[in-house]
Amino acid sequence: MVVLADVSLSVGAGEVVALVGPNGAGKTTLVKVIGGLVEPTRGRVSICGIDALARPMDARSRLGVVLAEDRGLYWRLTARQNLEFFGVMSTLSAAEARDKASDSLRLVSLPDDDKLVFGYSSGMRSRLNLARALLAEPPVLVLDEPTRSLDQASKEMLWGLLRGLARDGKAILVCSHDLEGVARNCDRLAVLMGGRVQFDGVLSDIARGGETVAAMMADLSRSATSS
Repeated sequence: MVVLADVSLSVGAGEVVALVGPNGAGKTTLVKVIGGLVEPTRGRVSICGIDALARPMDARSRLGVVLAEDRGLYWRLTARQNLEFFGVMSTLSAAEARDKASDSLRLVSLPDDDKLVFGYSSGMRSRLNLARALLAEPPVLVLDEPTRSLDQASKEMLWGLLRGLARDGKAILVCSHDLEGVARNCDRLAVLMGGRVQFDGVLSDIARGGETVAAMMADLSRSATSS
């Protein structure tokens, strides 16, 4: 079974690109391929000019990944304890991890207190996952459904944070069903259908993707409105 075929997609420094498509299109698989969690049978992934298949550790050090599954945190630890642990696990020294944890918490506007992650809201955990991805200050970020289960205020805060990171020069790929947020905050969007990129451009040009792409976008918009 072919999940992805002939996918060609690039994200430049300072750019926020959305990856959208129906459920089962292959979006999460593509995110995992880029992040080095799934090895493709053919093709290549380049991170900052580094072949991610030939030099996975070098590529991974330049990449921050946030997956949709809310399983990347220890809920019985505080936010700081989580970040210091993951910092040391990513080869930072204990002192570096403490400093980076402070910087990351401040960047995502989370309190540096004794509250356990177990008591965090979905929005706070989303921001903490992003803080974890930012610990090593990677130039590239890949996020899978970062606004899922967030209220409107939390969505706007997260999109604003991503736009700020892009202004600082980071390349950001966001897999999202939040079409309103995509329209407001992304420089381009890529439509993935049937494991292939059917459109890559600005939202106002979506019609040139053809009737199938336009219909799919309309379906996604209706689903987002009703949810």
